[in-house]
Amino acid sequence: MNILALETATDTCSAALWHEGRVVAEAHLHRPRIHAQRLTPLVQDLLAHSGPEADALDAVAVSEGPGSYTGLRIGVSTAKGWALSADAALVGVPTLEAWAAQVAPWAAAGDSVCALIDARRDEVYAAAYRIGENGALDEHADVTALTVDALPNWLGAVGGTLWLVGDGAPKSRETLAAHAGGDSRLLPTNVVPPSAAWIARRARSRVDAGAVADVATFEPLYLKEFHGTPSPSPL
Repeated sequence: MNILALETATDTCSAALWHEGRVVAEAHLHRPRIHAQRLTPLVQDLLAHSGPEADALDAVAVSEGPGSYTGLRIGVSTAKGWALSADAALVGVPTLEAWAAQVAPWAAAGDSVCALIDARRDEVYAAAYRIGENGALDEHADVTALTVDALPNWLGAVGGTLWLVGDGAPKSRETLAAHAGGDSRLLPTNVVPPSAAWIARRARSRVDAGAVADVATFEPLYLKEFHGTPSPSPL
């Protein structure tokens, strides 16, 4: 099983290759506004160094959102192109689920994980999960877009330690720490960044279950409508 995985929902531009049960290669660029120029060359270099040709891919997995409107659009369109050219399945993986899954090796069964992406101003994209036995990730609160002040009501009761990940976690920490009674831990993005390798790991079970997307109709999960900001006048 060969799975090409892409992560472009934030400033990170990342690609990874899953081959025969493990991630064998991953490449990251942590720079804003480079996805359009660098994602395809990154994938080409990754495959060239890893062995399998594009036509050997069984699936292409992509971070489906929420996140940056432009990043998601570029990631999904690129994933569709590779899936079509390789006659491979297309698999969408929720961005916040893959980010939260990285906490499983750190956490104990019964702990909660809240993954948050900065949605500008006082808003975040959020999803919450509970760590089950053997590191399983069970949904605790649906993915949504909301203000930081509304997080406690959305999250509800949590058990064990509350782990916070994502680039929206720092501005949400004070509110959620008070809600959790102080038993919370923040894992900053330099420790737990968004990762195509975790998109690949979460995609593997979806492929086994036949949970693949229709290439023609698949769209990113934006959650909020896009509102462009006019460029400042040169005068």
